[in-house]
Amino acid sequence: MSFFRQFPTVNYDLRKDGSVMRMVNIFRSVRPLQNFIDDTSLYTYYEIKNGERPDIVSQRLYGTPDFYWTFFVVNDFLHDGYKVWPMSEEQLFDYIKNEYDGYAITTKPVIVRNSDGLVTDYRDSLSGRFKLGEDILGTVSGARGTLTKKNIDMNQLVIQDMQNNAAFSGGGLENNNYEFLQGQTSGDFVETFKVFNYADAPHHYFIKDEDGVEREYTNMTFINQSAATPAASLSYVSNRQYVNELNEERSRIRVISPEFIGKFLENFERLINE
Repeated sequence: MSFFRQFPTVNYDLRKDGSVMRMVNIFRSVRPLQNFIDDTSLYTYYEIKNGERPDIVSQRLYGTPDFYWTFFVVNDFLHDGYKVWPMSEEQLFDYIKNEYDGYAITTKPVIVRNSDGLVTDYRDSLSGRFKLGEDILGTVSGARGTLTKKNIDMNQLVIQDMQNNAAFSGGGLENNNYEFLQGQTSGDFVETFKVFNYADAPHHYFIKDEDGVEREYTNMTFINQSAATPAASLSYVSNRQYVNELNEERSRIRVISPEFIGKFLENFERLINE
């Protein structure tokens, strides 16, 4: 396709095996074509099978691997490039293992109000407390690790490189055997609420309405203090569930129907050269 010669190129590890290929960067010219791209009569949907690469899907649909780039044009989420192409089961396993290593330790902030309803204290909040990279010590258990992430909305401290972590790997803390964490650099301390393997920690909380619609909540402080949304009715989606569901959602892509691929290519070339 000679009209691609005017496009910039970009490095892609298409097979995710360390072999970098120079590929056409079509993303810069996607936006002006939106009216044409939104012609729904051109499309069908395809369920990506485990481990299928864009070039393989193109071969299966069009008899050539050369039209892989059309998937990145006609699917909005793929405008971010190959990094958001659905992962294989093996890649997903490795991603979760590496991305969600360690423990997520949650706190349960308590809002204290005076007789006028004004907030006078906000106990066990993580806001403005603890420093990323500092050692965190469990003053009861003696467990120790490195603080690598702090999620204020979810009231989570993510601890990795744990030592003497028996207190965090069992069910003791989840059974309300309290632990106190202290930052060895900041000096900040907080009382724990629950401890999760990071992969299985809450990604977000939700409550189902009577009609079954899920209403998402990300701030546990609000949930715990609101009589209208008691904690007993609260559910959550774990990080593992969220990543798996997102990957599954991305596995269903919009594709140009094979009978219209020629028309699409002709119009694409004409529009980008206008």
